[in-house]
Amino acid sequence: MPNDSSTPAAESAFALRSALKQNQAQMAQDKLFEKFGQQLFVSGWSSELLQWLLDEICLQFGAQHGLISQQHGGALKILAQRGKSFPIGARIPMLGVLGQWLKEPIRFEVHSQYVPSLWTLPTPIDPDIHCYHLPIACQQRAVGLMALVTGNPLSHNSLQILYSLCGMLGFALYGQAQATSVIDDSYMQKLTPREREVFALLPSGASNALLAAKLGISPGTVKIHIERILSKLDLNDRTQAAVKAVEAGFKSDGL
Repeated sequence: MPNDSSTPAAESAFALRSALKQNQAQMAQDKLFEKFGQQLFVSGWSSELLQWLLDEICLQFGAQHGLISQQHGGALKILAQRGKSFPIGARIPMLGVLGQWLKEPIRFEVHSQYVPSLWTLPTPIDPDIHCYHLPIACQQRAVGLMALVTGNPLSHNSLQILYSLCGMLGFALYGQAQATSVIDDSYMQKLTPREREVFALLPSGASNALLAAKLGISPGTVKIHIERILSKLDLNDRTQAAVKAVEAGFKSDGL
């Protein structure tokens, strides 16, 4: 009969190697989380940091293809990509399951359905491919989507790390979107206090006579103020001035 006395030792060595490998992977993933947080703290959000993060995620989690996208105007704009996804800057309409996955209030769920509109992979896809789509959110408000395509299933612990990274991404991207949407109203300094009052009322569409009555000045003076506003802000007509005033946050519904 064959001697099986070495079998327990071999199994023990294999288990030890597997445990060490898992431990090393865990340490690397924890280090990724730590380094990303430090970079956000020191330097803030940047497209380079985002691409670095996606590259590291794909390498450490064994994903051949990946993308990070941001919700914008009913579409997902790709901010970082790796493998066979659409290029950076591409906009993917949030139709079907994409719209459902990012329906607010967002709850963290991992979606495994393959979405052809996100990838340039040949179809039908290999049945051994695993798809992971993770919502990026801030205070349960949709910010974007992270998607990975891997050859092996991800562990529960790996998904929890990705969950935490998506939370950090949510705050970073939401803050970046808020910062870029801040209106530059430095041009307002070119206007006198009275011109600013006239400028603020232009979205109402009121005539010079109505504006004059509101401000307690003559229609002729209102006309002069508007001409000066157009000149100082390099605008062609009253309509452009009204649009500019709306962009500045003035939305008068009437006098």
